[in-house]
Amino acid sequence: MKKKIMIFCDSYLPSYKSGGGMWTVVNLVDRFHDRYDFSVVTRNYDSKSDRMPFTSVRTDEWNSCGNANVFYASSRRLTSADIAKRVAEIEPDMAYLNSAFSVPVLKFLFARKKKMIREIPVILAPCGELSRGALSVKPLKKKVFIKYARLFNLYDRLIWKASSDLEADEIANVMGGICDTIVAPDLIPRTILPGFSPERKPVKKKGSVKFIFLSRVVPKKNLLYVLERLSHIRDGEIVLDIVGDPEDRTYWQECLKSISRLPKTIAVNIVGPVSYGDGLELLIANHFFILPTLNENFGYVFIESLAAGCPILISDQTVWSRVEREGSGWVVPLENPDVWSQRIKHCVEMDSKDYLAMSRSARRYAEDWLSDPTLEEATHKVLQKGLNHRAG
Repeated sequence: MKKKIMIFCDSYLPSYKSGGGMWTVVNLVDRFHDRYDFSVVTRNYDSKSDRMPFTSVRTDEWNSCGNANVFYASSRRLTSADIAKRVAEIEPDMAYLNSAFSVPVLKFLFARKKKMIREIPVILAPCGELSRGALSVKPLKKKVFIKYARLFNLYDRLIWKASSDLEADEIANVMGGICDTIVAPDLIPRTILPGFSPERKPVKKKGSVKFIFLSRVVPKKNLLYVLERLSHIRDGEIVLDIVGDPEDRTYWQECLKSISRLPKTIAVNIVGPVSYGDGLELLIANHFFILPTLNENFGYVFIESLAAGCPILISDQTVWSRVEREGSGWVVPLENPDVWSQRIKHCVEMDSKDYLAMSRSARRYAEDWLSDPTLEEATHKVLQKGLNHRAG
């Protein structure tokens, strides 16, 4: 009989406006459903900016969604008592928490602390939430919460799942002292755009370029930094597609003001949130992906961009430092704005021959990454360690 794993997370399919954390769960279920039974407890809406309940699923009931059993909870069904009921219904062998701060996760931890649920092993994947960049957004609120969470041992008796050695260090730094942590890269699909060829990319003419910013519009993703760099580019023709949910409305208004001040040689297309498939098509339709993020735990959009033959221009606050060595993009510290401007100008001036070579390198790098069997093996070790963990 297969072991039962119960996942608590902010978002799950059919969501498409949420970030990469959701895809961690989707890929986990897709890759391991033949070995484990998965049940997911999540919210019944798409994102913080779109709280309309899904119409394609039943709220406050269990639904069959792909390879998982999913409970889409309304706000009134996200209490610790309700979470305890869901756990009693499933009787899982282990809980997998895909956040350190989301409401479904915290309600589970509160129920556990109050002994409203039986002791089971728990894995918690903070998904980059404990990084310096992430904690710099609304820092006081997070600092106070973490202080009291540590004081009351809310995160006691669990295994931390880090996506990199860097994140493992961040977890230990924030939570204090030695944490029971295991490292495994975030899971990705086995294939992205199978059969794709870089010859599908738009022709790259010297003196013009198409950039895409594909991410949620929040301070952490740093769209304003892109716009500020573009404001200093006077030569050539640039098109920027902004694709993603304007989740932080105040920040989005600042971005709109910055867009209005850009030179006339720069055109901005505000696309908004799109489905996964449409996002891939937009990556194919653009020359370069740009994201000066404050921090990324993994960044699914990076591997998607590379798979779409779209070289990436990113900050040094990610795990994708190899792209420059692989000829698939550039990694530039945020402290070097002039270098960012230089890289943008280089993209503008690049000709068709050099661009196609770089696009091919990006696609090849993605194919090598996707075919690496150790990625799945590392996650399997995490699940096995969790299931063998003595919860008490």
